[in-house]
Amino acid sequence: MKKRMFLLFGTLVLLSVTLVACSEKKNNSNSEEMQLGPEIKGATADPNETKELKKLYQDAIKEFVDNDEKLVVWAGGDAPDQQKELENAFKTRFPEVPIEIKVDLSKFHDIKINEQLKNNNLQPDVAMLQTTHDFDLWKKQDQLYAYKPVGFEKQRKNYADKDGYYITGMINSFLPEVSKEVGEVESYEDFLKPDFKDKLILTYPHDDDAVLYVYDKIIEKYGDEYLEKLKEQNPTFLRGTAAPAAIVAKGSYEGRKYTGNLTGYAQSPKSDALSFVPKTDPFITWTQRAAMFDKTRHKAAAKLFLSFISSKEYQSSGQIWPTRTDLKSMSPYKELEKYPNTDFNDFAKWMSDREHIENLKQKMITYFGEVEGESPLTDKGLLETVK
Repeated sequence: MKKRMFLLFGTLVLLSVTLVACSEKKNNSNSEEMQLGPEIKGATADPNETKELKKLYQDAIKEFVDNDEKLVVWAGGDAPDQQKELENAFKTRFPEVPIEIKVDLSKFHDIKINEQLKNNNLQPDVAMLQTTHDFDLWKKQDQLYAYKPVGFEKQRKNYADKDGYYITGMINSFLPEVSKEVGEVESYEDFLKPDFKDKLILTYPHDDDAVLYVYDKIIEKYGDEYLEKLKEQNPTFLRGTAAPAAIVAKGSYEGRKYTGNLTGYAQSPKSDALSFVPKTDPFITWTQRAAMFDKTRHKAAAKLFLSFISSKEYQSSGQIWPTRTDLKSMSPYKELEKYPNTDFNDFAKWMSDREHIENLKQKMITYFGEVEGESPLTDKGLLETVK
């Protein structure tokens, strides 16, 4: 009997030691998991912000214990990999918080979000869209969750909602673009010269509000006559903004040479295309707003994401025009306020006048016909051009 009791006691002691060891191992494992991944290469991080990000990271991890869920971000864009760099940076910095950034045209994302909000089955935790008017509407409808993320006080004037219902994740711009063999041009009028006949590859203006804004400004300066002359240039129109920009850089598409595009994303110095800021003609810049919803499921992870994109670390990692007052624009570009021919506030106001926008779309159909082709996110031919 004593021998049996001794064996039982020994077994309990061994089990106790094993459980303690397992617990310590688990705690050590959790401690290791809570460590941040490496900083973005070449970025400048603020130590105090990094401390805050680490705290947010610890809270976010808890939302994904014992489940296969992810932080879901819906981002506006017209090429599937446009936010891949951001997604990879987040995964590297916060490896224990799974994330999926789904890119689609903002005008499609917002329709789905409004329907999901109505039916109480919201999928995205965070929306980061071009459609600035949506955020103003969602705020009025009490659909957004007020949160002032890391770096909020450094957001430039009018970039963030004063109550914290949204911030600016990034500043975007469309610039005229030509192949390097053409050399820099000065205005939109230059694209009407004979050298560009049959060599313009353009985005349908009535398929993208930001592109349409540029055409509206062109009409204000040059009149409808510009549209007629542009039509005579026999341009090729595609859906999306990524493909035309890539085609000008590559030089050809479907056996035809192209040398100009009115609305492309700024090209890197290594590109075979040249982006330029018009000397006097207006060009567009806009705030890509980002927010979490009151119905967001993963609020801790959403806070982490918003804080990451507004942090000094992320904003110093390659943004042409950072959203923060303590960072300068990327060379050779000047600070936005030094360009008298652009105003991101104007685009936000313009976007709210939906009747004017619909009338403009009808005008573009009159000159250039209906929008044709698959979505740029599914068209295999267009996807091949942006690789």
